Amino acid sequence: MSFTFSTLLSMIIINAVFVIALNQVVKTSVINYFNIDLFLLSSLVILLRFLLPFEFPFTVSVPVKWGLSYLYDLFVMLEINILGPPINIFTIFMIAWYIGILICGSRLFLQFATIRQRYRLREAAPDSDAYAILHKITSCHQKSKAVFRIYITPRNITPFIYGIFHPVIVLPDSVHSKEALFYILSHETAHYYNHHTLYKFLCSLLEVIYFWNPLVKIFVKEINRIIEISVDSKVIAPLEPLGRLDYSKSLTSMARTLAEKKTTPAFTATYNSSEKNTSKSDKSKKSKTPQKKSSLSQRVKMIIGSPAKIKTLTPNGFVSSLLLITALVISLVFVFEPYRICEENGIGSFAGDDGNLFYLKNSNGTYDLYLNNEYFLTEPEISDPYIPVYTHLPQIN
Repeated sequence: MSFTFSTLLSMIIINAVFVIALNQVVKTSVINYFNIDLFLLSSLVILLRFLLPFEFPFTVSVPVKWGLSYLYDLFVMLEINILGPPINIFTIFMIAWYIGILICGSRLFLQFATIRQRYRLREAAPDSDAYAILHKITSCHQKSKAVFRIYITPRNITPFIYGIFHPVIVLPDSVHSKEALFYILSHETAHYYNHHTLYKFLCSLLEVIYFWNPLVKIFVKEINRIIEISVDSKVIAPLEPLGRLDYSKSLTSMARTLAEKKTTPAFTATYNSSEKNTSKSDKSKKSKTPQKKSSLSQRVKMIIGSPAKIKTLTPNGFVSSLLLITALVISLVFVFEPYRICEENGIGSFAGDDGNLFYLKNSNGTYDLYLNNEYFLTEPEISDPYIPVYTHLPQIN
C-alpha cells in the first residue's frame, strides 16, 4: 500500500460524490425500514474507504489530461524554503495534518476519559425501575447477553450509550415514567445489539483524521441519521400501531425538554439525532421559505407510517445502495493521475509519430518499458540510453 498526493486527491474527489449522493438520497422517500440496513452497510463501506486512503497493488492509474497536472505542480513540484532545505506544499500539508490528528485525538481521548466527572454520573440502584425494565428488554434478545450498566446524570441531556465491549447507558435523572424508560432503554440496547457504538467510534475516528475536511462532518451527520432510523425500525417492529405512536411521542417529547442535547459526546449513540431538530422546526414555522426536512420529523413520519413499509423491498432503495457500493469499488480500484510530462522530467524526446518506445521510472528504482503506450516489461536498469525516460506517463498527441 502507498499514499501519494494523487491517491489523496482521488479519494477526496470520489468520496465527495459519495457524500453528496448520500446526503440527497437519505432525505428522500427512497429510504424505508426494509432497505435502511443496506444504506447503513453502504455508509460503512464508504467510511472504511475514508479510513484507508491508500493505493493498493490492484489499483489502476487513470491518466487525466486537464487540471490535475496543475495541482500536482503546485503541491508537489513547487518547492519553497522554510528555515532549511526546499520543501513542497504537500509535505507541509502532511506535517500540519499529523499535528492536527494528534491534537484532535488527544481532545477526543480526554473527552472519553473524563466523561464520568463531566456528567457527574452515579450508577442507578440495582432494584430501580430502570434496571428492572432493562432486564425485561435484554431477556427478549437471543443475541449474546451483554452486561449493561445504567448511570444517572443531573444534567439535562438526551439519553445515550457508550462502550464497545462494556456498554453504559446514561439517563438524565428527570426521566421517571416507566413507559419512557422502556422506550429509551429499548432504543439504547438496540444501538448496542446492532453494533452502532462501533459505528460511532469509527465516525469519531474519522472526524479526528479528517478534521480539515467539511465533507466528513456532512457524512457523519448522515450516518447518524441512518443509524437512528435503523434503530427505530428495530424498536417498533414488535409494537402495535398505538405503541408506535407512543414511541414517536416519546422522541418528540425528549427533543422538546432536553436543552443540552448538543453536549453529548461525539462517540456515543443517542436517543435523539444530534441535529438541532426542535430549533429547526421552530425556525421553519416562522420562515416564509420552506426548510429542509429535519431528521426527527422524518423519523416520526416513518414510525407512524404504514407497517407494510417494513416488509416491502423497494427497487429504488436497492439500486441506490448498489450504486453507492459500486462507487466505492471504483474508488478502491482507480486512482486519478496527472497525464503530462514536464521537460525536466524527460530524457530525450518523444512523439507519437516518431517514437513508440519509452521507460517509465518507478519509485523503487526499476523501469517499466512501454511499447506503443502499452506496458511491455520491467527492467532493473536502463538497457538502452537512447530510449526516453519519464517519471510520469507522457501525453500522446
